[in-house]
Amino acid sequence: MKILLITQNFYPEIGSGANRLKNLYIQLFKKHDVEVLTTNPSYPNAKMYDEDKYWSNDQINHSKNIMRLKMRTDKQSKSMAFRLLYYFELAYKVRVYVKKYQHMYDAVYVTSPNIFLPWAAFFQKRSKGVQRILEVRDLWPDSVRDVEKMNIDLFFPILKFMEKMLYKQSDKIVINNEGFRKYINRMIKKKPILFLPNAFTEKEIGFEDVPDEFQVIYTGNIGFAQSYEKLQEMAHKLEENKINFKIIGYGMNAHLFQSYIEYNNFEYITFEEEKTREECLVEIRNSNIQLSILKDSEVFLNVLPGKVIDGIASGVPVVTNLGGYTSELINEYHVGYAKEKATSDELADAIKKVKEDNELESTLRNNAKQLLKSHFLWEENIEKLEHFIFEKEFKR
Repeated sequence: MKILLITQNFYPEIGSGANRLKNLYIQLFKKHDVEVLTTNPSYPNAKMYDEDKYWSNDQINHSKNIMRLKMRTDKQSKSMAFRLLYYFELAYKVRVYVKKYQHMYDAVYVTSPNIFLPWAAFFQKRSKGVQRILEVRDLWPDSVRDVEKMNIDLFFPILKFMEKMLYKQSDKIVINNEGFRKYINRMIKKKPILFLPNAFTEKEIGFEDVPDEFQVIYTGNIGFAQSYEKLQEMAHKLEENKINFKIIGYGMNAHLFQSYIEYNNFEYITFEEEKTREECLVEIRNSNIQLSILKDSEVFLNVLPGKVIDGIASGVPVVTNLGGYTSELINEYHVGYAKEKATSDELADAIKKVKEDNELESTLRNNAKQLLKSHFLWEENIEKLEHFIFEKEFKR
């Protein structure tokens, strides 16, 4: 089978989205002819990818199946108008490519949260026999409306209609959060949906002994969706309790948060700039708690962030303010603490409880390792995706 993966973010970019599509490509490529249509790496900035350490996968580095579109506009521009121009330019180029070459593929697999890409790929005449697979990693446009300084109320009804039409134009839908299923089913009935979470490859698995000095870690984006204010509160709470807290961050508010830490002259709080995924995993494995915080919004609180899975798959307890499926998963399998819209005091108390109880931490760590094996291995989960895409009853 020949598959076209379309994604804005891809290796060697950092972030769970790029890592997810990298692993989808690698796993599917074992049995299928797979090509990727993407852009040059630029997230969170293009200059960092001049460093060789980010180009660590020789298979992809030497692959001729990765097609990177050259863009005139800059995605990372601070001007919203120029960023929109970037999205429109990218959508146009994707549309042209799909229109011209879709007949060469058995399946076109497009991933959000950049909603312009699936619109461009699917809102046009299809070639006979080509499946359209939509991967939903964000509930758009709801997530945009919940982001500060993004007022789209005037266009919201039109965007919701286009969202519904996109689901209708898709033959099958892949979700990375079980909580999205009910939402999509309310909009369109009887659409095949597969839950495929982010995961680890067998080569990525690694565990460390409990570190001698207790440490909480936060890795990843500090942007629109993440609660900057709650991170500040957690820094103060952990400082008061003399608990080491390391933040490895990037994104729009990362340097602002770094300045905040320096201004307050914290003793137990440290900030480090972005690292490769491999470097972050080493840091997580040598920590006692993985912290995950998002804004107190219905859209954001019902997602399954990559950092939650990074913690679980590293055998490290997770503490979070998330609700929905993530909360159910963490509490049901007893791999940490999760409470929807948990306050900073509640999160800090959960961390202190683990710190003061070695037996509890040992139990949480062992449970996390078991949950990794049963839920979050790419080698296991990719078979579900292959069956979902290529099941015999599909006809077009």
